[in-house]
Amino acid sequence: MKRFMIWIGVVIIGGMGFLFFQQDGSAKERISTPFSIVERSDLEKRLPERITLPELSIQAKSVILLDADTGHVLYEKNKDLALPPASMSKIMTELLVLEAIESQAISWDQAVTPSEYVRMISESPGLASVSLQQGQTYTVRELFEAMAIHSANDAAIALAETVAGDEGAFVKLMNERAGQLGLEQSHFVNSSGLNNRDLGKYRSTGGVNEDNQMSAQDLVRLAQRLLIKYPEILETAEKPTLNFSTDTYGNTNLMLPGVGSSLEYAGVDGLKTGFTDEAGYCFIGTAERDGTRLISVVMGTDSITARFTETIKLYDAAFSLMGT
Repeated sequence: MKRFMIWIGVVIIGGMGFLFFQQDGSAKERISTPFSIVERSDLEKRLPERITLPELSIQAKSVILLDADTGHVLYEKNKDLALPPASMSKIMTELLVLEAIESQAISWDQAVTPSEYVRMISESPGLASVSLQQGQTYTVRELFEAMAIHSANDAAIALAETVAGDEGAFVKLMNERAGQLGLEQSHFVNSSGLNNRDLGKYRSTGGVNEDNQMSAQDLVRLAQRLLIKYPEILETAEKPTLNFSTDTYGNTNLMLPGVGSSLEYAGVDGLKTGFTDEAGYCFIGTAERDGTRLISVVMGTDSITARFTETIKLYDAAFSLMGT
């Protein structure tokens, strides 16, 4: 009979748990239902157990809404459908950078000099960037903030090269990490979420017209992992503006309180937008009210505001059950 080795570890961060499973030494992590270790105050409100929201007619190709505290899916539409996630891919880049910092492979204050590849992306019209210059140095922290707040593609690639030496090696790490986390509908060909044709001669993985692929379910599970292990990511993601060199850039998340948008939504503090022609307008959001945190994904909406208005429908429906 085949023998199995199973170990279970629990990480508790901010009152949430994360369960790891390893079988046959495969180092494969499975995301389990998180749970609350600290008893909630009687004054805190929470979602009814195992509630499912009614049909909301969300206008998006794929949708999921998760109660982050219980792991319960409150709403879903085509949640297992693999689609281009555009810059939402960067939450995997964020995870790998944070893990590299935790392991002391790199440091926040480490100086980074942009490569020719990074400079090319910086100067490409229509691609989000912070105009990184060759010959100048930037810290890992500066690049991370540019990636997380302004969705800067040049900063994401510079960080990928810093962690792994080149983007091709970093993409290999992305796919390995996706496998370890059980993200079965995910495959990466670059660190930024751009279509490969935008990378020109620097494309290292996949075909010229390929792009990253992820399902809404994989994205919400990856975001859950990121928030549980590194909750401090929200201290960056919730900043309404980015001051970089001599310029100021707005956060691409128009639901954040303080960004000056009509779409601002109380309790929102992250997480990542995305857009390419292939992906449409996408958003992975998170909001917390009265101790209940929601994580949402909408993929393939048809306008820059629709990704937020459809998310608002989800949050309104869920939070109304709590009377907030």
